[in-house]
Amino acid sequence: MKFSGLRLCLLSPALALGAGPADWAPNLTTTATWDSNATNASRSADTIGALALRADVTSAARFPFGPDDTFFAGAAIRAEAWPRFDGLDRAALGPRLTWQHKFGVGALAPVFDLELAGDVIGARESARTARAGSVTLALRKRFDAATRVSLTHTRAREDARELVFDRTGAETTAELVRDLDEHWSLAFTARWREGDVLSYATPPRADLVALAHVRVPNTTFDRPFVVYSLEARSLSGGLAVTRALADTTALTFRYDWRQTERGPLRYVNHLVSAAVARQF
Repeated sequence: MKFSGLRLCLLSPALALGAGPADWAPNLTTTATWDSNATNASRSADTIGALALRADVTSAARFPFGPDDTFFAGAAIRAEAWPRFDGLDRAALGPRLTWQHKFGVGALAPVFDLELAGDVIGARESARTARAGSVTLALRKRFDAATRVSLTHTRAREDARELVFDRTGAETTAELVRDLDEHWSLAFTARWREGDVLSYATPPRADLVALAHVRVPNTTFDRPFVVYSLEARSLSGGLAVTRALADTTALTFRYDWRQTERGPLRYVNHLVSAAVARQF
């Protein structure tokens, strides 16, 4: 089914590219996302919604190694723009190295991936300029022609020019995808993350001061906030609907609900997005 191949591209671009029409064939995904709480604020007076625009380009070459193993070497470019708050604008570039192992033969055999990624990140606000790295483990399994699941665990670290924007985290994601027909697909996603988050608030906030690793004054959102960096837990769930527009193009509409908490801090994000992915 042509949609299944494109859906794999959307789920794991670096890996799908190796099975594309030619090595290094790029994959472009452009996304517009509305975040109801871009400030990650726990009080309504500090909550600000904002639109983010993002473009991701990935490309990889495929190197088979025996009947069950494949290596992929590639790169990724990411650009992110916030029309209302341009201090959040960022761009990233870095390599991707992936080992893929298939347990058996046929379409129903489980597939394991190990990806190493690194990025150099430039930001409009120089304090957010950073270097980042991540390790991702993924296990994918197809149950029939229309149903497949994936389980992914990522550990990531971002070292910024200013300490408050440093972030370390571990995230586990489970996703169930069901093809409805040749053109339509539904995806259900659940995520659990533990690690550093940024929360913006109007002082005084003694409750956040007691939790934060670092806190500094900040005017990114055109208001005199203080940004607090602290460890927290996040639970999220999402639903996505994808429409294949052609053999190499798909449109996805997605909604995610995310709740983050640590002690007295608790905030919720509602994220609504539309994305177009194209495999060249």
